Amino acid sequence: MTLIRTHSSNHPNPLGRTTSTTYERRSLDRAVNLSDAHCRQPLTPSQIEIVERFPELFHEARNQSQSELEEVFLTAFLRLAGEPMHKDASRYMLSYSASSAITMVVSYCARAKKRVALIEPVFDNISSILRRENVELVPLLEQDCTVEDLPAAMARLDPAVVWLVSPNNPTGWTLSEPGFRTLVQCCVDRRCTLVLDSSFRFFSPLPSGWSQYEVLEESGVSYIVLEDTGKTWSTSEMKVGLTVCSPDMYADMYRLHDDLLQSVSPFHLRVLTEFIEDSSKHGIEHSILPSVLENRAILRSILADGGLEFVTESRSPVSVDWLRLPEGLECENFVHEAIWEGVHVLPGTNFFWNQPERGRKFVRVALARDPQLMSEGAQLLRDTAVRLAAKDA
Repeated sequence: MTLIRTHSSNHPNPLGRTTSTTYERRSLDRAVNLSDAHCRQPLTPSQIEIVERFPELFHEARNQSQSELEEVFLTAFLRLAGEPMHKDASRYMLSYSASSAITMVVSYCARAKKRVALIEPVFDNISSILRRENVELVPLLEQDCTVEDLPAAMARLDPAVVWLVSPNNPTGWTLSEPGFRTLVQCCVDRRCTLVLDSSFRFFSPLPSGWSQYEVLEESGVSYIVLEDTGKTWSTSEMKVGLTVCSPDMYADMYRLHDDLLQSVSPFHLRVLTEFIEDSSKHGIEHSILPSVLENRAILRSILADGGLEFVTESRSPVSVDWLRLPEGLECENFVHEAIWEGVHVLPGTNFFWNQPERGRKFVRVALARDPQLMSEGAQLLRDTAVRLAAKDA
């Protein structure tokens, strides 16, 4: 007998609330999943050729040392990011996913009893893991992360750790070079540890004339940077999370990493290196962005008369769109009705971990999808908006 596990919303939820991850899990068996930001877009012709070489890559991975595979992966990843590689390669720690890396950092904050200033809005698994470990949290609002306002915000919040996501999921907010330098200097001045999640970096224009890692290293700040492949390449959940830390953080992070895993899959490293090098060869504009940009245009075209307002710009540096609902609609009800229509998106309240009511007018739509699926999902979202507006009229 074959047991088919469903993701039905009728199953009891032991958390007592519906997290974004729960919404995403429920959408996995559904026809139109626009909820999770994992990359599910069509493969390019050259990426299909990589998939066809999987047997060859599998055997190659078995014949290479783990350290060699890791070094080649890191070199390719950082080259594509336009970032230099540290001479001390031990400060690059690979894990199964970005969530695994987040858990390591949270464990550090909990053990050291650190007060964490976490950006708001942000994807809710970060705040959820921090709260699970009883870490003291204070909200750092996006609008306060400017050259002018950040020093005062830091003084008011008095954190031991500042945790930002840039580019930020869901809004696309990104630190500019002056903003980044101000943030780093504030952390140095206040002896804070900076945690920076850069999981969406490849949807953003590469830094021109400056390097995030060089600024971090030259400043002497205590830092942890989280990188990820899962948002960028459509590899059916084959992914690697990367944790990079300053020298003073190495002992703590190594201990936590040592407890977490021995190594990531050699085969995954080999495959992901091929995808990264393919993007270096063909360019991000041709290997990563095409479906996202096409889907953004599709969504805007179909929703043009649906009453929804786009907060993210047409070249937003994240693979999601952040939409404001028409007057009179709230996100939880809209998402419920959209699911009834057959399309899954995420409610804005989950992203505002400190003040959920600030997100009631927003929903998030994932864009790294097949354009045909996006067309279908966008039409269903429009139908939902029009139906609910007529009901309230």
